[in-house]
Amino acid sequence: MRNHLLLSVIIILALVLSGCINTIPPSSSAGVTPSGNQEKNSLTGIVEDANSGLALWNGKVSLTNDKHTYSTTIRNGAFAFTGVAPGKYTLAIEKEFYKPLKRQVTITGSPTSIMEKMIPEFTSNELDLFSRLVHAEAKGETYRGQVAVAASVLNRVVHPDYPDTLSAIINQVVVSGGRRYYQYEPVLNGAIRKPASQTAKDAVNDALAGWDPSLNATGFFAPAKVGPRSWVWNRRATTTIGNHRFFR
Repeated sequence: MRNHLLLSVIIILALVLSGCINTIPPSSSAGVTPSGNQEKNSLTGIVEDANSGLALWNGKVSLTNDKHTYSTTIRNGAFAFTGVAPGKYTLAIEKEFYKPLKRQVTITGSPTSIMEKMIPEFTSNELDLFSRLVHAEAKGETYRGQVAVAASVLNRVVHPDYPDTLSAIINQVVVSGGRRYYQYEPVLNGAIRKPASQTAKDAVNDALAGWDPSLNATGFFAPAKVGPRSWVWNRRATTTIGNHRFFR
C-alpha cells in the first residue's frame, strides 16, 4: 500500500513539473483576482437643467468602456446603474433640446453618486423669443396651460412637417392660395415684441425639461375665437386646457 501511495505522489509531482497540471486557475494569473469574483457596484445620478436647476424628466444614459456597456434612462431627474463592474467608464447623457454630455467616471468597490447639469441647445436670444411667444399666446392661462403652449412649440421642432429650428418655427409664414398665414398671431400683430413674464420663462424651462401637458400636440387654438369651418377643427385633439384646444 505504501509503495502504491509513494508511486502516486511521484507521478503527480512529475506531471506538475512537466506543466501538464496548472495549479493557477486558467481565468486568472498570479496576484490577479478573476474578473468574475470582482465585487460589482452601483452608479446613481441626478440630472438638472444648468440654467433653471429643474430636474430633467427624461433622457438616455450610457456607461461604456472597452469591456462593458450599460444603458438606462432618466426618470423624474434620476438614473441608476446596478451590477456595474469596477473600472473607468465614459458616461454619456442625451436629452432632447440639450447639448450632449460626456465625462469620465470611475466605479470602485463602493456605491457612486453624481450630479450632472445639462445646457440647452438653444441660444439665450432663442429662449427669450420663445418666452415672449408663450407670454403673448397664453398670459391669461394657468401655468399648466402656458407649459402646454411651450411644449407644443417644441414638438414642432422634432416634427418633420415643420422647420427644424426654434426661431424658424416661431416666425414661420405659410403661403397658400396667394395668401400669407402666420403660424402664431403674436408674430403678426407684434405682441411678441413685449417682454416675457417670469411665469412664461418658467413655463419654457419646464417644457424644455420634459413636461408636456399638451400630450404631444403640435398646435393649439381658442375654440371660442375660431369659426366652425376652420381647418383646425379637423385636426385630432389631444387635450383642452383653459381656453386652448391642443391638436396634432
